[in-house]
Amino acid sequence: MAITKILNIQESEGRNPASHLKNALEYIQNPDKTEECVLVGGINCLPDTAFEQMEETKNIFHKTGKRQGYHVIISFSPEEKVTAEQAMYVLEHFAKDVLGDDYEAVYAVHTDREHMHGHLIWNSVSITTGKKYNSPKNNWKNHLQPITNKYCDELGLSIMPAEYSRNPKNISRDKWEKEMSMKEIILRDAKMCAYAAGNVEHFKYLMKRLGYVFKKGAWMEVQAPGFRYYHKLAKLDEMFSEDMLRHYVDMPWMAKPYFYSSDIRGLHRAKLSPFQKQFYAKMYRLRIVEQKRFVVGGAKYAEDLKRFHQLQDEYLLLVNNDIKSIVDLVDFISEQEEKIQQIEDRQHEIYRESSSRKRNIKNEEQYREYQIWHVEVQEELDELKKEKKDIKRQIQLADDIIKEDLYTAYYAVSEKEEIVADRDVEIPGMEENMLAESTVETVVESETNVVVINSDNNQNEIGRQKEQADSVRKQEIYNSSDVNVVRVGESMNDVTGKSEFVETRETESVDKADWIARRISELGGYENVSDSVKADVFGFDIADVGGNIKLFSDVMKRLGIKLDGDELYEEFQRIYDESVGREANMKREEIMEKNMKFKGR
Repeated sequence: MAITKILNIQESEGRNPASHLKNALEYIQNPDKTEECVLVGGINCLPDTAFEQMEETKNIFHKTGKRQGYHVIISFSPEEKVTAEQAMYVLEHFAKDVLGDDYEAVYAVHTDREHMHGHLIWNSVSITTGKKYNSPKNNWKNHLQPITNKYCDELGLSIMPAEYSRNPKNISRDKWEKEMSMKEIILRDAKMCAYAAGNVEHFKYLMKRLGYVFKKGAWMEVQAPGFRYYHKLAKLDEMFSEDMLRHYVDMPWMAKPYFYSSDIRGLHRAKLSPFQKQFYAKMYRLRIVEQKRFVVGGAKYAEDLKRFHQLQDEYLLLVNNDIKSIVDLVDFISEQEEKIQQIEDRQHEIYRESSSRKRNIKNEEQYREYQIWHVEVQEELDELKKEKKDIKRQIQLADDIIKEDLYTAYYAVSEKEEIVADRDVEIPGMEENMLAESTVETVVESETNVVVINSDNNQNEIGRQKEQADSVRKQEIYNSSDVNVVRVGESMNDVTGKSEFVETRETESVDKADWIARRISELGGYENVSDSVKADVFGFDIADVGGNIKLFSDVMKRLGIKLDGDELYEEFQRIYDESVGREANMKREEIMEKNMKFKGR
């Protein structure tokens, strides 16, 4: 972020009216501040002789008095670690954009402070027209700051909003802060999709299902629904750079889903009034939306989910204070305002007494008595301040309750939906037991499809992780009279070399794709087979999303079915979800069976 400030250089009262201009030019070119003048540049003049050239221009047009020049300071945020080269880029382009060929100017970047900043000084008189530069009202927010923003944006730096600007590149501070707050939400959703995806195109597909829009011709720049700016994912986290993302999407899914909201099932909800029920219902719907974010396009509800805790505070305020209607709410606000008035009356009473005691102090003993009294009364003042702060918070919540949009996600959630255990987020292509914290770390190299087990020199740990990985690889082995399909990954200890493993995997993929294509044809063709039957035939390995996508694509080619881009992923996902749901049901049945056996002992 860079903030622009413009100053006027006025006429000097001394012998030379331009002496202030001369001093300013010398100051910004100080070698100690500009890396021995390396970070100094000029427009329409040479920095070393800039003052003489500016004086000559003033003399030519007989405008040596009054305003002598302008001084712009562009300061960069220390948090962004802006380099001197980036600062020079912004300053030089700013100068050329503002002044063009009309004014002599010198610019310099100073590196002597914690924050990088630059100076630009130009002559008040134009070298082409002889007219003086005019800086009208609102010049900063309508012209200067937007130009700084433009070049900061080119460098990927954050921008300073110019409130009420006519320039469409700028927005009000409130809207700008809301846009910036989306970065955290976008990064959360992008990481979740990256860990769930089988390849880069699948990652983009999952992001689109959430509701994000990708900028054409740019690498991973996304726009949240209802927002204005595109955000570069690589700037939010380096894992989304083009090289690194292709590595990350080939990793097994290890990230836990991120919840803004908390489980509301523990909140008391007995004997609620219709007004109170509306607030509980909104929390309930949003909790379901968060667990079904892929299904309902959850990105558009991000702001509501982020402020879920405030919604809970609003709901509890209604319930704990037995507020059953808007009328009760208005009465509650009036009562709290009366309490604040009583507190302020008591505070003023203490302040008046303190002032009176101070005036009556005549000796050291009276001063000590005042100090003792002041210590005692300070405790009361602290309690009053805290009580006043709490009451103001309640009034603010009450005001927010009146303005609350209670119909958020009203049509996105069925009344029959139930909140499930925490962390149970429906992610296309994933299963429940892959949310475990300990998962075998596998790197799948996209070009060679070679699987490498990450070793940490602890054989017991490797064995434990391998058992966990094997538990999620439940896939039917297809056998026919002329095809013997070997499941890759079943016994990693038998693999002695990469070349042997690659050959086995490719043979398995081709054989299995041929077998599936023939089987679907025998069943009446792809269009005539239900998703349930397709899930049986494909037998997806739910631990290998990338492999499943490749297999599905191969089968489609053999069946002569052309699906491009999102169409392919949409079709794949529907069948894959069927497999995931089936696996989850099997797990539940196993757990229930174990529990029954345990109870029977």
